[in-house]
Amino acid sequence: MQPDLQSSSVEFPSGPIPLTSPLYIERPPVEQLAYAEIEKPGSLLRIKAPHCMGKSSLLNRVLAHASAHGCHIIQIDFREVDELSLESINSLLRWFSANASRQSQLKPDLDQYWDEEVGSKMSCSLYWQSYLLTSLNRPIVLALSNVDELFEYPRLAREFLSLLRSWYEKAKQAENWRKLRFVVVYSTDAYVPLDINQSPFNVGLPLKLPRFTLEQVKELARRYGLDWVDTEVGLFRLAALQELTGGHPYLVNLALYHFCRAELPPEELLNHAATEAGIFGDHLRRLLNVLQAEPNLEDAFKQIISADAAIKVEPALVYKLDGLGLILLDGDRVTPSCTLYQMYFKEKLFSYREVLLKLEHLGRSRFRFDQLVSSLVSPLTVPDPPGPQPIQPIQHTQPDELTQLANRHQFEVHLQAEWKRAIREQAPLSVILIDIDYFKVYNETYGQPAGDQCLQRIAANLRELVQRPADLVARYGGEEFILLLPQTDLNGAAFLAETIRLQVAALEIACNYSMVDGLPSSVLTVSAGVASTLPSAGSSINLLLTAVSQALYQSKRRGRNQVTSVEI
Repeated sequence: MQPDLQSSSVEFPSGPIPLTSPLYIERPPVEQLAYAEIEKPGSLLRIKAPHCMGKSSLLNRVLAHASAHGCHIIQIDFREVDELSLESINSLLRWFSANASRQSQLKPDLDQYWDEEVGSKMSCSLYWQSYLLTSLNRPIVLALSNVDELFEYPRLAREFLSLLRSWYEKAKQAENWRKLRFVVVYSTDAYVPLDINQSPFNVGLPLKLPRFTLEQVKELARRYGLDWVDTEVGLFRLAALQELTGGHPYLVNLALYHFCRAELPPEELLNHAATEAGIFGDHLRRLLNVLQAEPNLEDAFKQIISADAAIKVEPALVYKLDGLGLILLDGDRVTPSCTLYQMYFKEKLFSYREVLLKLEHLGRSRFRFDQLVSSLVSPLTVPDPPGPQPIQPIQHTQPDELTQLANRHQFEVHLQAEWKRAIREQAPLSVILIDIDYFKVYNETYGQPAGDQCLQRIAANLRELVQRPADLVARYGGEEFILLLPQTDLNGAAFLAETIRLQVAALEIACNYSMVDGLPSSVLTVSAGVASTLPSAGSSINLLLTAVSQALYQSKRRGRNQVTSVEI
């Protein structure tokens, strides 16, 4: 029986659960199977679960068990690899091997074993076989975390994972390789094409972390020290929590933490849980930002939450949504993973889709948009405008709260209208997508208040640079801004993007990243993608948005603080 916690000692749920914490809930037989497997020479253990489901907490316990049985631990987290090391399989394998050497208290001696004539994969294998495995005289557990981060780089993923598979096969035969035991941790299945004979995802022992059952939720509530757990009211509360969260471990822990603090009655916390101000607000906004950063992913999830039954979705999108924990898989069909997500995202995504459909159906001019939104809350009759109406700048009645720029929804409405006007007038239309370089590192280094101030300064700078009435500057999500430029060709948009890049650097927002290898220091910068087109009746807005996203991606892949332009 685990000891209960005192409410004053409860820490906010964040990151892996410490080994000594009573809040770790075992999910039999997962732990027992993992411990037994890691004791076997040449074994491969695969731990799979969506984000925040407890993979890292389980991994830490598996590694502690292995260490107690005399194993040396090498742990590689692919979230830590910098972009320079992702430029080629050679640079990735050198980073991987140097990291493993340092964790083994060995001086990296890569050049001694690396040979261009035999290739980087063979060189890496020789380095491990002849140097690392020979130098260490005890079993080695090679733990690879967040392997799915490589899926965004299909060629690298195929090369690296096929190498890992070959090592696993060697560990079944060659004595020196039998020292290795593998643990692979990932959030979702591979959505890059992998030869079945070269993939590590169809061998070894697979462990998929399940969600908490109601009994496990009750046990966790007891460990939080909640004295009402076994009462009739308590059982009702916990059943409601289980239904709302689908037993998602992080969400359950977060709710019990707030129950323990007794700031508000549990019923009130649960009633407001699916709102921005609710106890899950930060978690939900993070997921919303991820969805809005990838229009295809957002569209797929809209279909899922608006369907009355399980539906089929493109496999690559299914894997990404599964990795985020947003869906449940039933064969080749998917449903939302919990009531919380369905309630929140229907309000944030699906209801807005209804606004757009109604706007298009009624054929209102853009200056009627605010009246239309109001009509969804309190229906009223809006007469058609008497004859052609001039296009007015969009009214920012509900701008982005932090930056006071237009929000993403307002941008999409503005884009729809300007697209139609560009078709009528046969005028070019351009879009600039801007991303603040290494903003996550900036936030982690200086804190969220400094990050918010940074966003506000850049937003103000964009407002000053974009002055034409028909142009629009919007916050696209997180650290991304987007500019819509009607009657602007590629050259004009690219010139503006370059001006913005220089102006942001001129703000001299200090950032010292010298403690992080591979990242720049000095001042904050931005990367930009520019896309321009001449819309026609048969063309698609999505092509323009995809093109500008890809252009931004190229700017970031080429080293950031750059502008990439494309015409479609």
